[in-house]
Amino acid sequence: MSRKVGGKYRDQYYDEFFDYLRKRTDEERGKVGKEPYSDLTIKTYVTDTFYLEKHDDRDFGDWLKNDKSMDEAYKCLVKNLYTRKNPEKDAIYYLNCMKMFDDFLKNNQKYLHKVVPVLLE
Repeated sequence: MSRKVGGKYRDQYYDEFFDYLRKRTDEERGKVGKEPYSDLTIKTYVTDTFYLEKHDDRDFGDWLKNDKSMDEAYKCLVKNLYTRKNPEKDAIYYLNCMKMFDDFLKNNQKYLHKVVPVLLE
């Protein structure tokens, strides 16, 4: 699968997270009789998940630690998206992508024991 080079988290998890989202969204959409998302849509979700990794100096894993850090991520997203028409709404979208990634880490046995997987390398 070809993709642009990203940050440490994106590079490490891109393919597996893509596969996770493909399966998750196919199941969810199938339950309500909708067609699966295109690969391009899934790639967009995966790429957008790591927006803060490219636009902020904080380690991406720090944003995923708890509800407080996710609230801080939301505020940082709004700050970074201030030039957009509706930065609050866009920030919610990016935060939801991050939450799906957090679910991916928590639901994947390989990463379950790691609080911040990349930092333990």
